Amino acid sequence: MKTQLVFPIRYLLGTLAFAGVIALSSAAAAIPQTTGMAVQNALVDQTKLTNAFEAPDACAGFDPVKRYGNELRFQIRRNDAPVGSHIVQFNRGRDGLQVIAQSNINISFLGFNAYSFYYRSESLWQGNQLAAMSVVVDDDGDETKVSAKRDQGQLIVSGPDGDQTLPPGIFPTDHWHCGVLGSRAVLNTITGKPNMVSITASDSEMLRTSTGTLRATQFTYDGELETNAWYDSDGRWVGLQFKARDGSTITYRCMNCATDTAHKDPE
Repeated sequence: MKTQLVFPIRYLLGTLAFAGVIALSSAAAAIPQTTGMAVQNALVDQTKLTNAFEAPDACAGFDPVKRYGNELRFQIRRNDAPVGSHIVQFNRGRDGLQVIAQSNINISFLGFNAYSFYYRSESLWQGNQLAAMSVVVDDDGDETKVSAKRDQGQLIVSGPDGDQTLPPGIFPTDHWHCGVLGSRAVLNTITGKPNMVSITASDSEMLRTSTGTLRATQFTYDGELETNAWYDSDGRWVGLQFKARDGSTITYRCMNCATDTAHKDPE
């Protein structure tokens, strides 16, 4: 019999997915979902990003292969103990940019597997917009699916609670594209619904990674999603942190980001 953990992984990747990664607070789950018109009027305002990055247009025409290479890797930690990984892969193809994000989490208790979580997202990007997406989640045996496809100028999203019609410029909650930071509405890839958010930037700071530290700016999401995401001066996603429902701290620590100083994580 599995130990019952108060640990809402289903929502932790709603911003990440992270996960692909995404983070939804327990309080936010009770907030009513936004209307289509509100989402239509809450898309990207790039002027918010002009002071956050080295180049004013750092998030316009974002090319992840040039910024990250072909892979971005994070270690997932709970209360600073490693519990899993989040990997994002980028591949250019004939139809556009393919992005595959996958998260695996396993939590043990007294030598037994107390909790497991699997998330996989495959998306196609064309002209710097989401054209199609397929998400599969296995939350400790509870499977859910979300799909999205651009059709006649709109994004048709199917999720556990039915279909949504959203504007094509909406960003999913997978963080790698810094254009999302100018948004007031995002597509939650766990629920398949839009979430209204307010995203604000803090002063830059030194952020720890698995191989060193780097200077990054913290962006705080408030509203229907609550999380903190970090980006470097070139607009690259380099970190994520949020509170789980049981009060534990979940951290995504970058494993292959370029750092300013070096150190090695203890095993």
